[in-house]
Amino acid sequence: MSSRSSDRRLGSRARVALALCTALAHAPAHAQPSEAAETEPASEVPERANWRFRRDDRPVKVVVLAGSIGAFRRDPYSAHVERMCSEVEVRNLSKTGLGAWALRKRFADQVVDNPGVRARAAEDQEHWLVFGGGLNSVGAPFTTNHHIRRLFLLAHQNGFKVVGLTLTPWGDEADRRFRGLGGLEYRRATQVVSNFVLGRLTPREALGNHASSRGDTDAPWTTEELPDLAIDLYDSALRHHDAQPRDIAEMRKLLQADRSWQRAHADYDEASRNLLLETAAAAAAELPRWYMRPELRSFDHIHPNAEGHRIIAEIMCPQLPESWGCRCTPTSQSEQSPDAGPDPLPGTDQ
Repeated sequence: MSSRSSDRRLGSRARVALALCTALAHAPAHAQPSEAAETEPASEVPERANWRFRRDDRPVKVVVLAGSIGAFRRDPYSAHVERMCSEVEVRNLSKTGLGAWALRKRFADQVVDNPGVRARAAEDQEHWLVFGGGLNSVGAPFTTNHHIRRLFLLAHQNGFKVVGLTLTPWGDEADRRFRGLGGLEYRRATQVVSNFVLGRLTPREALGNHASSRGDTDAPWTTEELPDLAIDLYDSALRHHDAQPRDIAEMRKLLQADRSWQRAHADYDEASRNLLLETAAAAAAELPRWYMRPELRSFDHIHPNAEGHRIIAEIMCPQLPESWGCRCTPTSQSEQSPDAGPDPLPGTDQ
C-alpha cells in the first residue's frame, strides 16, 4: 500500500483511480470471509463413473458442471441450451453443495477417469465443459480461483474446450452477511472470481499467494488456464439494476465509526482518505443493485427460478460457438420434471 508521502504526490485523476481500485478491497476486517473457507478432505470415496454420451446425431458433447444452481431440476439452463442448440448433447454433472475444489474433483472422477468419455479420441466430435460454479467457496476467492484454474487446465489437457460462466448475482438485505458494511467484502470476492473467469485480472490479482503454484508468478496467463469463451452472468439482466440504494450518508457514518476501516487507512493523507471513504460509502450504498432481481429468485436470494434459468440460457445462447447450431429463441419444456423443492444449504452454494 502506498505511503503517506507517496500519496501526496498523486494527482486528482490518480487518486480517483486509486479509490475505484481499492474501495471494495478495504471492507472492515470483521466483515472479511476466511481465505481458508474450503479445505481438501483427507480421503473420499470417488463416485463410480458409469455414464457416456449416447446421441450420434449430436456431435458437440457438453458437460455442465456447477453446484445447486446448475443442479436445479425444473428446466435448468442446461436443458434450455440443449433445446436451443441442435448439434449439442448435454450431460449435467452439477451437484448441490460443491465448492471449487470439489467441482474439480468431480470432473476428474466423472469425466477424466470415465472410460466412456474419451474426448481426445473422438475426432468427429467436439467436447466442451460449461463451468458455472464457485459461489459455494466464494468466501475464499483466491483459493476458489486457484482450483478453477486447475480445473480449466485439466479440461484442456483432456480434450475439452471451456465455456466459463461467471457467478450469478446474489445477496439480500435480510441476509446477515450483507448487513451494514459486511456485504462489501462479499461483493468484492464475487467480483474477483467473476473477473478471473472473464480474464480481467493478472495472475497475482486473481490468485493471491496461489500465483506461486504457476512457477513464474508474473508470467501472463496461458490459453489453457482460462476459458476459451467467458460469459458474464454477474453484471447481466439477472441483476436488480434499478433497486433502491441504501442511504449513502448512513454508509458514510458506518465507515467513519468503523475502527478497522480507519486503521487500514491511517497512512493516507486526508484528501486520499476522504476520497476512499466516499467511494466505499457509494459502493456500500449500491450493494442492493448487485443482488438478483426479486422476480427471478427461487426459494432464496441465491438460486434463480425457472424464469431465471431461461434468462441465463438467453444470455449464453448468442455467445456460444457456431458449431453448436444454436437458435436463440425462447424454449419450452414439453415434459417437465417436478421440482423437489429447496436443498439444505450449509452456507452459500451454487
